[in-house]
Amino acid sequence: MHSPIFSKEIFVAKIWLCCVFAALLVLSVNCSAQASHEAKKAAKDPARITDALREETPDDFLRVTFVSAGTSVTSLARPGALRAFATATAFYLPPLPLKEFPLYSGLVNDDTKTLVALRCRPAHPETVDATLATWPNLFHAIERDVHRDPAECAAVSGASDPELQAFCFAHAYTDPPGSTVPKTLASTFDYAAVAFDAQHTQLAGWLRSQYGVFPAFSGLGFSVKDSYYLDDQHPMSAQQMLAKSVSPEYVLRNLSLKDAGCSCISVAPYPGRAEDRLDPKFIAKAGGDGECRAVKSLTHAR
Repeated sequence: MHSPIFSKEIFVAKIWLCCVFAALLVLSVNCSAQASHEAKKAAKDPARITDALREETPDDFLRVTFVSAGTSVTSLARPGALRAFATATAFYLPPLPLKEFPLYSGLVNDDTKTLVALRCRPAHPETVDATLATWPNLFHAIERDVHRDPAECAAVSGASDPELQAFCFAHAYTDPPGSTVPKTLASTFDYAAVAFDAQHTQLAGWLRSQYGVFPAFSGLGFSVKDSYYLDDQHPMSAQQMLAKSVSPEYVLRNLSLKDAGCSCISVAPYPGRAEDRLDPKFIAKAGGDGECRAVKSLTHAR
């Protein structure tokens, strides 16, 4: 038979071990929570977000436009166009007020028109063929979109049909690697600039109507903030253009809203609309699945 003292010592030891185990468990949980918190912080780090959005094409896009009342929107861009511009949803979380959002895409808010906001998450990303909107990628996209025989380019001229001009212009582009960044980039930008000179007005018109490419398009993969009014009367310096290259942009095939996996809302003008936030989560929740659904405001579906 064990003595009482021995039994008490065993009991105390067991209690002590239980306390140590409990303390270790709490410490482990706290460490796991801290690690999880740090991982979440890392996942939202701006550098990693930007790197991921440029190195790998995302599959979650935002696009806004302003249309006249009663306009039916059934595709990413206007019917007949080949491509549409969009930005990455991840770049706009947390959401911005509506009055600020369009500026980053080279647009402006229009309080007199109906807002159409799309959040597109295609089930099969290859169908939209999204690509970072750089000049090299744009030229490759034109070759994929316009099915012409390269042999036709032997006789292409300013009098040729604009589609052939665009195909041949893209087909002739080369992108040799270099060790000096300014020189390598200059080669591409000098080539692209030809599309906007006085001798290639038809080519420029085709790029504008089929791709939505205007002279404000940088081809850097970033849209130029505040470039909506860019013209001879409202020029920008290179320093301004580079400093305002903030938001990533992509060109997507102009598919139906359904095929592009888009949720869409249309929001008529109302007092304070510009101050309300354009929340991608609200677009996904309140928007129609593959169709545009009218909502009362940017905060209330009904």
